[in-house]
Amino acid sequence: MKEKYGTLQVTGTGDIKVAPDEAVVKLRVLTEGKTASEAVAMAAKQTDAVLKAVSAQPNHGVTTTGLGVSPVITYDPKTNVPSIVGFRASNGVQIRTKVSYAGQVFDAGVKAGANQSSGIDFRLQDETPFREDALRMAVKAACKEARLVAKSADVEIEGPEMIEIDPRPTQLFYRAQALEAKSVATPVIPEDLTVSASVQIKFRTKG
Repeated sequence: MKEKYGTLQVTGTGDIKVAPDEAVVKLRVLTEGKTASEAVAMAAKQTDAVLKAVSAQPNHGVTTTGLGVSPVITYDPKTNVPSIVGFRASNGVQIRTKVSYAGQVFDAGVKAGANQSSGIDFRLQDETPFREDALRMAVKAACKEARLVAKSADVEIEGPEMIEIDPRPTQLFYRAQALEAKSVATPVIPEDLTVSASVQIKFRTKG
């Protein structure tokens, strides 16, 4: 009897739970003035105060991001004609620190003048070993599924014909609810991150 050859494609996933070891606190200063230069000068002064405050906290990197200035426009309720009534300037500050210091750094920045935030990102400084474990789990899961399907279909697996890796991002966000300087440190308790990997394997079969 002539052998029949074909293919069997399966997908395997692997997930590794791990506690984040780095927090990125994202703060922003927003100011308004009658002129663009006035708004920018106010933002610069306020940003400098924030930088000094957060730099005095435990950290391993402070940077500024997203400097900008734009007009503040209002519209006449009767004619709908726009007019510039002032200018708005902004500047962002990002601080990399240990997770345990995230709330402390956040509060210091707010107390010094930061009045906006997109939250706190939690991540791993090096996810390589966890990513490797997730990939091993994904391949193992795919092979197990392939053997099960092949046995049920009464065919033999000869070997992989194609392997594709489909990575998924690893990130967790904490969104701050209020930007008010308080005597009690803002509590920051992140969940574990999930380092994930997914593989697709196409096997050659005969039977």
